[in-house]
Parts: sequence; C-alpha cells; structure tokens
Amino acid sequence: MFQEQISDRMKVIGPLVATGSVLDLGCVDARTGKEASSKRIERKPDALFRQIIEINRDTLGVDIDEEGVRVLNQQGFQVVCANAETMELGRQFDTIVAGEIIEHLENPGLFLRNLLRHLKPTGTLVLSTPNPFYTNQVWKIWRYGAPQVHEDHMGWQDPITMTQLLRRTGYDPIGGYWIQHGGKLLKTWRTLLRPYFTHSYMMLARPHAESQRAAA
Repeated sequence: MFQEQISDRMKVIGPLVATGSVLDLGCVDARTGKEASSKRIERKPDALFRQIIEINRDTLGVDIDEEGVRVLNQQGFQVVCANAETMELGRQFDTIVAGEIIEHLENPGLFLRNLLRHLKPTGTLVLSTPNPFYTNQVWKIWRYGAPQVHEDHMGWQDPITMTQLLRRTGYDPIGGYWIQHGGKLLKTWRTLLRPYFTHSYMMLARPHAESQRAAA
C-alpha cells in the first residue's frame, strides 16, 4: 500500500485539493500556551492550511483554538471553531485533510466516524501523523532517556494499526506514503534501508462501499 517516500506532503495533497470542496482540520497549526495565536500564525506563513488555500479557495478550516480561528477569519479565511470529534458542519466535502491531528485527540475512532459523515461517498480522506518508530527517537532515548513527544499528544498509531482503525470506522485505505523531511544523514540513514523508520506517514482512504450505501 505504501507507494513511496516523500519529503513534502503537498506533493500528494496538492492534486487532491485542486478541485472540489476541501475541509482542513487543525488549521491554526500551532502549539498552545507558547505565545499569542496571532503571533504564532504570523510565524507560519507556509502552514498546510495556507498552502491548500493557495490551490483552492473553496477550503473551510476547522480548529478548536478559538483565538487562532478569530485571527484567521480576520485575515479573510473561512474558518470555524469546532471540536473535530463532535462537529456538525451540515455539509459534505470532496476532500478532507487531517494533517497531524489524530494524535492530539481523545477519541480517534469517534473522530474518524464523524469525518465519514462529512465526506462525500466518492470523497477522499488524507490523514498524516507522526511515526512512533521514527529512527531519531532511538537517538533521543539514548541521549535523554525518553522519546520526543509533543506536549498535546495522547496517542501513537503506526501504519498497521491505522489501517485497522480506518477499516473499523468505515473506510477503505487506498494508499500510503512515508514522509521524511530533511535531516542529518547520521541520524536518518536507516530510512534509506527501511522506510518504516521515517519521521511520519500519510494515508489516503475513501468511504467503504457499505458506508456509501448507508449515506445514499
């Protein structure tokens, strides 16, 4: 299922969001408690949400960060403040992008089932998340005694368990990509031999045939 190793998610996401309606989740794309949302957003001009907007203006952003949503709306973007696990937007989308959000959530299964309600029967879910087996984590454990974990993360999923989770929540996984950003070869050379050591990964999925019939 995993087709190749890429360094930039937009290589895959770009063509998928070029047409139709798009929902981007976690669009504020910033850590909490560090600084004002306005400053965080200004420091992220290349955030995934902005890259998608440049391709398709028919993109709705969702984030639970109320201040960040306010700032983005002031900047002219279409953004809604909502909980992705329970939101009810009253519409369906051709493409839903869930970039590095599932690991922040208390209820991943509830989240995916809710997205299924917002995805058109022929639509595509794009989901990316950190890889728990990232080779650099071994180095961090040796040096610091623990892996590096975002302060808001509550769970890890590797491609095998994510595939199972997607199938159980009504999806058919249709593709996958290993993601490895630039880094020192001394720490990342193992990814050249075993892609399972890459920094993160992305999976594509569509509603299962039974889910499509239920929505019809």
